[in-house]
Amino acid sequence: MDARRSKRRQQWQSLLFWSLFAAGLLVQLLTQHLEISNGAFVVPPALSADGESIRLDEIIRKERRTQLISAVLTMSGALGLAFRYRDVLIRRTSR
Repeated sequence: MDARRSKRRQQWQSLLFWSLFAAGLLVQLLTQHLEISNGAFVVPPALSADGESIRLDEIIRKERRTQLISAVLTMSGALGLAFRYRDVLIRRTSR
Protein backbone atom coordinates (compact mmCIF):
# COMPACT_ATOMS: atom_id res chain seq x y z
CA MET A 1 0.00 0.00 0.00
CA ASP A 2 2.76 2.41 0.96
CA ALA A 3 4.78 1.63 -2.19
CA ARG A 4 1.78 2.48 -4.36
CA ARG A 5 1.37 5.86 -2.67
CA SER A 6 5.05 6.61 -3.09
CA LYS A 7 4.93 5.72 -6.80
CA ARG A 8 1.77 7.80 -7.29
CA ARG A 9 3.38 10.77 -5.52
CA GLN A 10 6.48 10.47 -7.69
CA GLN A 11 4.36 10.37 -10.84
CA TRP A 12 2.39 13.40 -9.68
CA GLN A 13 5.59 15.32 -8.92
CA SER A 14 7.07 14.43 -12.30
CA LEU A 15 3.93 15.60 -14.07
CA LEU A 16 3.90 18.85 -12.10
CA PHE A 17 7.56 19.65 -12.78
CA TRP A 18 7.32 18.78 -16.48
CA SER A 19 4.19 20.94 -16.72
CA LEU A 20 5.93 23.91 -15.09
CA PHE A 21 8.90 23.53 -17.40
CA ALA A 22 6.68 23.26 -20.51
CA ALA A 23 4.54 26.22 -19.41
CA GLY A 24 7.62 28.41 -19.08
CA LEU A 25 8.80 27.44 -22.54
CA LEU A 26 5.33 28.01 -24.00
CA VAL A 27 5.10 31.47 -22.46
CA GLN A 28 8.47 32.29 -24.02
CA LEU A 29 7.48 30.83 -27.39
CA LEU A 30 4.00 32.29 -27.74
CA THR A 31 4.52 35.86 -26.56
CA GLN A 32 5.37 38.75 -28.80
CA HIS A 33 8.92 39.98 -28.31
CA LEU A 34 10.24 43.48 -28.71
CA GLU A 35 12.96 43.84 -31.28
CA ILE A 36 16.08 45.76 -30.30
CA SER A 37 18.13 47.47 -32.97
CA ASN A 38 21.13 49.75 -32.34
CA GLY A 39 20.47 49.71 -28.61
CA ALA A 40 16.87 50.93 -28.95
CA PHE A 41 13.49 49.24 -28.99
CA VAL A 42 11.82 48.97 -32.39
CA VAL A 43 8.10 49.64 -32.06
CA PRO A 44 6.04 47.20 -34.13
CA PRO A 45 4.10 48.89 -36.95
CA ALA A 46 0.82 47.47 -35.67
CA LEU A 47 1.16 49.49 -32.46
CA SER A 48 1.92 52.77 -34.19
CA ALA A 49 -0.78 52.42 -36.88
CA ASP A 50 -3.66 52.95 -34.44
CA GLY A 51 -3.02 56.68 -34.25
CA GLU A 52 -3.06 56.60 -30.47
CA SER A 53 -0.09 57.61 -28.38
CA ILE A 54 2.29 54.75 -27.71
CA ARG A 55 2.97 53.98 -24.06
CA LEU A 56 6.43 52.51 -24.44
CA ASP A 57 6.86 52.20 -20.68
CA GLU A 58 3.81 49.91 -20.48
CA ILE A 59 5.02 47.83 -23.42
CA ILE A 60 8.44 47.38 -21.83
CA ARG A 61 6.91 46.62 -18.41
CA LYS A 62 4.71 43.95 -19.99
CA GLU A 63 7.70 42.45 -21.84
CA ARG A 64 9.78 42.30 -18.66
CA ARG A 65 6.91 40.76 -16.69
CA THR A 66 6.43 38.11 -19.37
CA GLN A 67 10.15 37.31 -19.39
CA LEU A 68 10.15 37.04 -15.59
CA ILE A 69 7.14 34.72 -15.56
CA SER A 70 8.75 32.55 -18.23
CA ALA A 71 12.04 32.41 -16.34
CA VAL A 72 10.40 31.54 -13.01
CA LEU A 73 8.26 28.78 -14.53
CA THR A 74 11.11 27.28 -16.54
CA MET A 75 13.65 27.42 -13.72
CA SER A 76 11.27 26.05 -11.09
CA GLY A 77 10.35 23.19 -13.42
CA ALA A 78 14.00 22.50 -14.24
CA LEU A 79 15.07 22.58 -10.58
CA GLY A 80 12.14 20.36 -9.62
CA LEU A 81 13.06 17.88 -12.34
CA ALA A 82 16.70 17.91 -11.23
CA PHE A 83 15.60 17.22 -7.66
CA ARG A 84 13.11 14.56 -8.76
CA TYR A 85 15.64 12.70 -10.92
CA ARG A 86 18.67 13.39 -8.71
CA ASP A 87 19.43 9.69 -8.24
CA VAL A 88 19.62 9.11 -11.97
CA LEU A 89 21.72 12.23 -12.52
CA ILE A 90 24.17 11.45 -9.74
CA ARG A 91 24.62 7.81 -10.80
CA ARG A 92 25.39 8.77 -14.39
CA THR A 93 27.86 11.50 -13.47
CA SER A 94 29.70 9.31 -10.94
CA ARG A 95 30.56 6.62 -13.50
